[in-house]
Amino acid sequence: MSTTIVISCATGTDLDSRAGVRPESPEFLNLVRRLIRSPVMAIHGFYGHAGNSYASTSLPQASSFLSDEVRTVNKAAEIALNEISGDTRCTQPFILSVGSTPTAHAASTEAKQLLLQALHGRLELHAGKVFEQ
Repeated sequence: MSTTIVISCATGTDLDSRAGVRPESPEFLNLVRRLIRSPVMAIHGFYGHAGNSYASTSLPQASSFLSDEVRTVNKAAEIALNEISGDTRCTQPFILSVGSTPTAHAASTEAKQLLLQALHGRLELHAGKVFEQ
């Protein structure tokens, strides 16, 4: 079995998270370590949704939210990769799933720049939430 970890994409002064856990938090590291040790579960990837992006009023602002989404799930994948280094049970690449309607519409030029970055998985971009918690 595999699971996707929901990552909080709250940024700046908006630290009131819609859902998920911050990748730099002790809770995230504990969760990753428990999943790595699990004999039945594996980490499939990381999901981030910038719910606050619906307040964006311009394409550049929505693009900024998209960049934050990608950076946040990519950071989570980086931390997880550091924890699983050498573990042959862990599969690659992680799925880095991001997007809200505003950020998906801002992706035309932004996506090319993001894909040039060193991502720790395969980027999946969608408009809005793809599953319910």
